[in-house]
Amino acid sequence: MLAWDRECGGPPLTRAWVRLPATRSLGWVSQPATRNAATEQPDPAAEWWTTSDVAAYLGVRVATVSSYRARGQMPAPDMTVGRTHVWHPETIITWHEGRPRPGVGGRPAPEESPGERRPLEPDYAADLLDHACRIAGLNGHNAHLLRIGSNAVYRLAEPVVVRISRSDAQVEGVQRTVGVARWLESADYPAVRALDVEQPIVVQGHIVTFWQAVSDDGDEYANLREVAEILRRLHALTPPDSLKLPPLSPFESARRRIEENDWLTSEDREFLAAKHSELQAKYGRLEFVLPQGVIHGDASVGNVIHDYDGKPVLIDLDRFAIGPREWDLALTAIYYDSFGWHTRQEYETFVRTYGFDVMTWDGYVVMREVREFLMVTWIIQKAGESPEIAAEAAKRIGALRTGASRKDWRPY
Repeated sequence: MLAWDRECGGPPLTRAWVRLPATRSLGWVSQPATRNAATEQPDPAAEWWTTSDVAAYLGVRVATVSSYRARGQMPAPDMTVGRTHVWHPETIITWHEGRPRPGVGGRPAPEESPGERRPLEPDYAADLLDHACRIAGLNGHNAHLLRIGSNAVYRLAEPVVVRISRSDAQVEGVQRTVGVARWLESADYPAVRALDVEQPIVVQGHIVTFWQAVSDDGDEYANLREVAEILRRLHALTPPDSLKLPPLSPFESARRRIEENDWLTSEDREFLAAKHSELQAKYGRLEFVLPQGVIHGDASVGNVIHDYDGKPVLIDLDRFAIGPREWDLALTAIYYDSFGWHTRQEYETFVRTYGFDVMTWDGYVVMREVREFLMVTWIIQKAGESPEIAAEAAKRIGALRTGASRKDWRPY
């Protein structure tokens, strides 16, 4: 099963089967709108539709319809009595069927309202999943939530994995991720494949993508020889200019994670901000020895898993960039050196297969500091989700302060 985040069969969203609340009727309307019992949709044969009926037909909230009307983005009411606006059903149906299809290719879905963005919690994520699957023509029923981290990741009943971003993701970056997947497929490189649907889709400010599942029975991580082989092949590729891969920007999100975090104490925030500045300066003075080129950005054993045939496949394509190859090699070294998550024999196999030991590079110690610091800024985003994660985050901050061993850091 493709269950990564480091982060459906059926028709697309149409008025024929959107499930929404029942409408009220107007006593003065000769033929009030009624709902089809199977679909809970307003009756297209009714004489009038109220704002509630229009909202049900469009699959949005009543407030959204009111906003459309106020901004002149929909037909004017065919009749208004007091404060009640009504339309002939054919007025709305004709208008809606002529609208550009929403929510696809990075365009917002109709109910998106940035001011109302919410935390990516399970119930909310499930609603986003259902809406996005309808737009994509997939069936979100009986989907299984794999995890919520940088993304909410779902496995559908069919072999499809859906990733739903947090609301601070950028559409351009997700579009590039899909583009990377298409490029790697064209190069016959062993990576996760983006589903052949128009994507990404934006729902309520969250960006949704669809991927072919790699396996059925849970993630089976590759061994370090396979990880090294995958990286060696990747580092030999030349990406097309059309991808516009950005230069590696290691600290891009770290400052925001620190400044916007309401779990941190003021002392911890001040400490992490100072550490951020210190490490930026150290990183800027590094002299790399490997040629720069395409890198994965988060290359570790957790992002290389076995497919249905037991072959290693690279996943989590979000951080592809142009940068120093040492960046991709450092995580495996740190997992061995700092955390003890790999044995010496496993690490030596990795080095022998790739052909370079990043730990022999004189910039490795600074690279290790940077990667550990960024792991701390990642986990503080999740510290409010449970006492266990909060304790892990506090432990990691304490280790940065004191230089304590990292051997007790838990993998996430």
